[in-house]
Amino acid sequence: MTLSDKIHRFSQGHFHGKIFRVGLLILLLVFSVLSFVGHAEAHAALEQTTPSANSRMDVSPPSIEIVFNEKLDKGGAKLLVLNESSRNVAKGKPESFKEGKGLRIALPKLGEGYYTVSYSVISADGHPVSGAYVFTVGNPAPLPDASQLDPHQQVGHSHDHGGAGLSQQSFLLYASRIMYYAGLLVVAGLALWSLHRQSTSVVREMRNQSLAIAGKFALIATMAYVFFSLQDLGQGEPLSEWGRILTETTIGKLYIAELLLALAAPLLPSLGLAARLFWAVAALFVEAWSGHAAAFNPIAYTIGLDFAHLAAASLWSAGLVLLLAIWYKERPEAGRFALLFSKWALISFMVLWVTGVLSTLDFLPSLEYLFYTAWGKWLIAKAAISLLVAITAFMIRLRLKKGDLPHGSLLKIDVGLLAAIVLSVGVLTYQTPLPANKELNFHRMGTEMHVTLRVTPNTPGDNQFTLKIWLPESIGKGVPKTVQLRLLPLDKEGMGFIDVPIKEYTDEEMDAFPDYKKSTYSAEGPYLPFAGQWKAQIRVTDSEDNEKVVETTYRIY
Repeated sequence: MTLSDKIHRFSQGHFHGKIFRVGLLILLLVFSVLSFVGHAEAHAALEQTTPSANSRMDVSPPSIEIVFNEKLDKGGAKLLVLNESSRNVAKGKPESFKEGKGLRIALPKLGEGYYTVSYSVISADGHPVSGAYVFTVGNPAPLPDASQLDPHQQVGHSHDHGGAGLSQQSFLLYASRIMYYAGLLVVAGLALWSLHRQSTSVVREMRNQSLAIAGKFALIATMAYVFFSLQDLGQGEPLSEWGRILTETTIGKLYIAELLLALAAPLLPSLGLAARLFWAVAALFVEAWSGHAAAFNPIAYTIGLDFAHLAAASLWSAGLVLLLAIWYKERPEAGRFALLFSKWALISFMVLWVTGVLSTLDFLPSLEYLFYTAWGKWLIAKAAISLLVAITAFMIRLRLKKGDLPHGSLLKIDVGLLAAIVLSVGVLTYQTPLPANKELNFHRMGTEMHVTLRVTPNTPGDNQFTLKIWLPESIGKGVPKTVQLRLLPLDKEGMGFIDVPIKEYTDEEMDAFPDYKKSTYSAEGPYLPFAGQWKAQIRVTDSEDNEKVVETTYRIY
């Protein structure tokens, strides 16, 4: 190979190498650009929801659908639909549609209420995306809270009871209510014990005597209870207010029904079995309707539980009173009746515990609420006394199995425990199971921003949200570029923020700060759809694209 050939080959190779290096550089640049674009667009963004966020529907939707701007990872997708009790009502698995960009989950027929859709997905680049929004079905009634369970609020007054300690009026009210409950349970229970048609003459005699005494007692106790209740509800009002309460309010009409039943109570010993049973069923139903159960949904379920609870309590309490009366009359007969009573006492005790637990779970979002109110503490006391009753009943049954008569001291202890339970019931039924909610009025000062957030009435369901932002006028004349109000339920792991659709409004309050510009926003809707611990997050971007975040946590009941 000549020298010229070597030079030519070297020049050609050098030229080809240069082309290769340039081409490689261009490919790297293109790959970098594409990587940047892919990185910028990789996170999935929610494009469409069905039903739409913050919408109100007349009927239940058949399913929930959410659609993103890109295909989702098939694994790890979660789609929940929570009701007002924060329980998931969508039990199936979400299915993919629209070429993997959408998720759909079927729904059962939903009743009126507020529903929260919570989603958690993984985008194409493995980035998790989560969020939540609310929609409404029908026109749901306000969710139960302390104000709705307060009898003063139910008749249109705003008086508090027991707030300043146990006054004379409060003592008389609670005492009369305890006596009313004692009379109701014993009379209704003795009427139910009339179903035992094979009872001996001694049992029938003591049952009728006890029913006659209890009927007169129930009449006096009910009259006193209604009187002191009306006095409590109408305090500071003219006597004519009593008439309005009795004729125009639900609680007043229930008082009238209780009085009419009480007037018939002394006549029960002379009436037949059907009349006695009708009285017992009507009296227990009226009491169940007048209690806290009537404020919760589904109402047939809650009142049914309360009715069964009262029926079991009356059967046990009246049976115990009858056993003690027979024991004083004729000891051998008391032993025979004790065998029958112990069986029904066990059944009643089991019904009491089951219905009590189910009612409590329906009233309260979680069992920790038992420690937030006087109602919960009295309920715990009642449960503790019930355990003592079970121990006493076990000891009585041991004596019966040995063929011995029930010991008088054990019967007296059992009656004493019954009195303690009636006392606790008389108190806790006039307390509210839920703590009182207070309006949220959050304010935070800062050198870079002042924030005020108000939520009224700050209860589960519909609320009014007011947000005020003050920024220094030295930064873009104090006008924010973007403002977000986001709410996160802290009790629900894995849920995303609910965005509140705030809009600007004109504020006339005199709350200016020197050298700061105020911007005001408001919204109204069910963006606190259920009780629990919540975080409110305010995100503000100023004119220089500096983001400021303020958070506060609070609980609604």
